[in-house]
Order: sequence, then structure tokens, then C-alpha cells
Amino acid sequence: MKILIIGLLEENSGKTTFASSLISALISEGFDSVGFKPLGNTELWEHPEVLEESRRQKMVITKDSIILYKSSKEKEPINLLNPFGGLLLPVLPEKFNSLNSFNATLYSPNMRMGISRLTSCNNKMKNIHFINEGAINKSTKNIGYEILDLVSILDNLVKVDDNYLFNLISGGAINEIDKCLNYLENRHEAIVIESNSNVASPTINSINSDLVIAVTPGSAIVIDGKRFRKAIELILTNGKPWTVKTQEVIPLTNYIYSIELPLLQDQIEGYSKDSLSYIVNAIKELHNEK
Repeated sequence: MKILIIGLLEENSGKTTFASSLISALISEGFDSVGFKPLGNTELWEHPEVLEESRRQKMVITKDSIILYKSSKEKEPINLLNPFGGLLLPVLPEKFNSLNSFNATLYSPNMRMGISRLTSCNNKMKNIHFINEGAINKSTKNIGYEILDLVSILDNLVKVDDNYLFNLISGGAINEIDKCLNYLENRHEAIVIESNSNVASPTINSINSDLVIAVTPGSAIVIDGKRFRKAIELILTNGKPWTVKTQEVIPLTNYIYSIELPLLQDQIEGYSKDSLSYIVNAIKELHNEK
């Protein structure tokens, strides 16, 4: 079964903390559960530790994937749990012709993604790494050196530009990503899928989730999977569910209920099993019905 976690806010909804807490709660109840982050980016300046982890693993690793990997008890390779991941670099204003160009780049992940990875899940897992020299050149020299040092130990390197990356994260990588999701679904009881930003469904296969939970600071809204799918189908006009925002879908779902989430003193520790008991019980009931 699949449980989809989506965010009401573009940033800092709390999806990763909620998803990792739910995985831990399900495992403690005897479920074979793992996390899945279809697409993920990490701000390198905020989380420089991912660079060392990427060097150690010899592939691009994102912060969210590390958290989900640990909560999943390291049952599957980390790149399988996060098939597409990128490192976003800070950019310098003096590298641009105008302030408008600088501001546009700040809000365009493809233009700041210095290096990224796509993992294909066919007969054999394979990583392809994409290098965006345009993004690297717009950053600081020190960060450029760090990225090039990482590049020196990676395999299957491809040089790309902003447009290529835009096409990848706008749907071009979805088929490969869904193959990884299908693989996990055939191996585990409960896949907890974490969407990106406030995207209602990160992939095509994610639409077919048994339960959907929309999170925002202080609250989690529980939605029936079938109602969620019908709501997206009402809105969708281009066959790309990742273009639909959570805020557009929620009013059409007639959600089951919502729960209040406590203020966490420790984000790493996450929510207790008691805090998520209503949701865990709902998942148990769905599992028993299958």
C-alpha cells in the first residue's frame, strides 16, 4: 500500500519530519515500511554535510533522503528511496547582468542545481549524474571547487544546461522514478511517499495512493485515497499531476479528519507514536481490507 505525504506550504510544511515519524511508527507496529522521496533538492549552503555524505557514497545524496533512509532502517539503497536528487548552490549577484535575472535564478531550482543524480531502476540500478556548469560558474569559487572535487569521484557524468534540468524536473524523469516506486511497492507492505514542495502528486503512480496526508505546521489532514485521485482528475488537464498544487485539491476531497501536531523540541526525534495513533490505526484498517 502507498501513503502519500503532501505539503500545504511551498516550504517548511514539515513533510520530511512527518514522513519519517510515520515510517518509524508503522515499523514499531510490525509493518514492513520504507520511505520514498521521488524528487528532492538540498540547499548546499544550509546543509553542507550532504557533500561529505555524497563523497562517501560516491553519488549525490540529499538531506531528506538521509532522514528517510535512516527511518526506513536502511533496508533499501538510499538512491532507490530518492531516485532524483540535486544540490542547489548559492549564486552571486555580481554574476548577473541585472537584479531581475538574479531574482529569477533564486526561485528557479534548475538554474541553481550544480549537480544532480537520476537513478534508473530497470534490471540493474544505475546512477547518472548531471553537471550544470552554468550554475557552478554563478556560485562562489570555493563551492565550485567543492563540487568539482565531488565530480572527480563520480561515474556516468553528463554535462547539461538549465533547460535540460528544467525538462527533467518538470516530468522528463517521471517514468524512471515511477519504476523505482513500483519496485519498492512489490517488496514492502507500506511505502510512505514524500512529495516535494506543495505538489499534490509528484509522479503518476503516486496518485494511486491508499491514503493521503496533507501536512502544515501544527496540523495533518487525512484524505481518502480514492477521493484524492478523483479530485486531481477533476482539475488535471495536461496529464501531469505534479503541476497541481495541494491547495487546489484539498477543497474537493471532503477529507476524513485532521489531527493537531505538537510543537517539537527536537525535529530529528520527530513525532511520537502516540501523536500519530489515529493515522496508524487508519492505515491498519486499510491494510486489513486489502
